[in-house]
Amino acid sequence: MRMKEQEPNRTEQLRLFIVGEILSGQFEPGAKLPSERELAESSGASRVTVRRAYDQLEAAGIILRNRPRGTRVADSFRAHPGPLESIGLITTLPHDFSGRFVEAVSRHARAADALLVLGIPEPDTGGEQLAIAVKMAARGVKDLIIWGADRSFDFRVFERLRILGANMTFFDQVVPGPFADYVGLDNWAALEALIGQAEADGAAHFRFLTRSDLNVDTNAEREAAFLDIMQKIGTSFDIVRLPRTGGALPPFPAAAPAACICVNAPLLQSVFRAPLPGVRLYCVDRPPSVPGTPATGYRQPIDAMAREAVDSLRRQRKGREPGQVRRFAGELVTI
Repeated sequence: MRMKEQEPNRTEQLRLFIVGEILSGQFEPGAKLPSERELAESSGASRVTVRRAYDQLEAAGIILRNRPRGTRVADSFRAHPGPLESIGLITTLPHDFSGRFVEAVSRHARAADALLVLGIPEPDTGGEQLAIAVKMAARGVKDLIIWGADRSFDFRVFERLRILGANMTFFDQVVPGPFADYVGLDNWAALEALIGQAEADGAAHFRFLTRSDLNVDTNAEREAAFLDIMQKIGTSFDIVRLPRTGGALPPFPAAAPAACICVNAPLLQSVFRAPLPGVRLYCVDRPPSVPGTPATGYRQPIDAMAREAVDSLRRQRKGREPGQVRRFAGELVTI
């Protein structure tokens, strides 16, 4: 890439170019960067412009410079300090639960005197969410709440964002690892409560209904909790995994009152449009209305979770190490 010397703000252009190269993986954490002379020759910028760009990146903690080793990309996580200014919320496509979460985050962002920047991907994939996160960070949004669609991220890019100073908290579906905080539901408590209610309702057969083509941590956690509880109580059960398009629901055992426990409310709503004799419905989150069929949900404490997501960004700005996990219990609700 050759820079045009007549363009305004040449130092800023070069600085953003170097940041982009780091995010793309051209320069990994700890990797050696070109010398001032080499970068000036390859970019067409002056040595003064290159020196200023490197000075700014060093001051921001993005690169390290010393005479024996040369200029290198930083290789340790760092936090962007100071008060919250703007929060980038990257969410899934709109549905009832996501709408309530966005509203709650917006309320707590206002209370923190921070601007909320909303990113909704199309299509709704981890890769598209990652692209939005990179754009937000490149444009100065240093605090991100990410409601991951699935695990189709290149997590190395999120790690590079963290090294570049972005503070990150993941919510709900994807558990990120040590480079970011996580806020979500206590899925064991949720399944234990739903199954306990189904037992009290007289269920003799239990079915867990989930998606077959989504790589989502919360779905896997709920399925594992269901299987563990079923094995402990020793009752009749099955697990059905349906694709997002197509797929038919197998019949329930004819002789036994059955409980169908859905991994989430949108799945319940998409599958059940009419009552099934002898079948009661259960799901994580507030249950949708299915005419003629009792439904019990495990309502998540949206406001408390949104407040914790915002507060976790504040704590990261104060220098607390990332990787903290906070899980919340909910409550049963029947319609």
